[in-house]
Amino acid sequence: MRSLVIAAVLFVSTASGQLLPDQRQHGLLVTGIRLTLEQRYDSAETVFRSMIREWPAHPSGYLYLAGMMQARTTDYGDTFNERRYDSLLSAAAELGERMAEQEGGEAAGLYYQGASDAFRSFTASEGGNLPTGFYYGVSAGGLLERCLEADPSYTQARNILGAYYYWRSKLAWIPFVTDRTEEGISFIKQTLSHPYERHLASHNLMLVLIDEERYADAESYGLAMLAQYPDNRSFLWNMVTVYERWGRRRELDAVVRRLLDSALRAPVVNRYTEAMCRLKMAQYAFSLGDRGTARRECRAVLDLRPYIGRTRGDLRAKVSAAERLLSDMDER
Repeated sequence: MRSLVIAAVLFVSTASGQLLPDQRQHGLLVTGIRLTLEQRYDSAETVFRSMIREWPAHPSGYLYLAGMMQARTTDYGDTFNERRYDSLLSAAAELGERMAEQEGGEAAGLYYQGASDAFRSFTASEGGNLPTGFYYGVSAGGLLERCLEADPSYTQARNILGAYYYWRSKLAWIPFVTDRTEEGISFIKQTLSHPYERHLASHNLMLVLIDEERYADAESYGLAMLAQYPDNRSFLWNMVTVYERWGRRRELDAVVRRLLDSALRAPVVNRYTEAMCRLKMAQYAFSLGDRGTARRECRAVLDLRPYIGRTRGDLRAKVSAAERLLSDMDER
């Protein structure tokens, strides 16, 4: 469900909200998040596995390992071990439930339960199971509201909850659904200084601001993140959307080329990303009268036919669009 927007690309100090009290555990989590953002997924997995091994009764390692798995499969466009992913989220939720029963642990326990349901919501929705995504989205929202009731200073919960409030407000035309658009945006912004949430908050804000047609603001968050992680394909994808909706053709062409270069250098090439980039490059070249480049990029898209059905995203539609563009060039 888009309302939760978890893409599990998960960073400098924070005056509010909770951090892991053990400095080594905190340091490992920050390192694992950084490695995820650098798209060094195997190294990130090693870090999160070490957290699980050293603190088996704490939900953080399980939750962030699941988030890394989701980030990797979204980036690479391939499949992942759903049973393992589900077991990690179940462990995080169960340990969060136990934590909530301990003195002083209610807010944190509710957060981990809510975050686990938020991941489930995103994954189900991405897979086309909207009813399940909606169910877990509502559950996550309720748990995170209870988290803030238990501890209003628990800043970390405001990122996911803010995204939930914003996207749920799209249904405000339904009786008894309140428009909490501005509150949602405010909640997300409050987590920008949290070391575990900054980048996810920036991602969520970009999607919200794109939806609000506040493209300059969305661009500023993307540029800030790319200054720190210049190869991060999640933020490059967001910038493609920003410039396309904004009508900034020259900037769009530049960021598309940057995304394509990054995708082709990845250990696993996302062929849908490649097709999208090459098609946009062909369209831009054609608009400038550069038919040679347009034809070359269209033919490169057609060469990706063998990957149809083997990657996330509608690769067939990109191939068909390239065929139409080639046909248009032949008729003119």
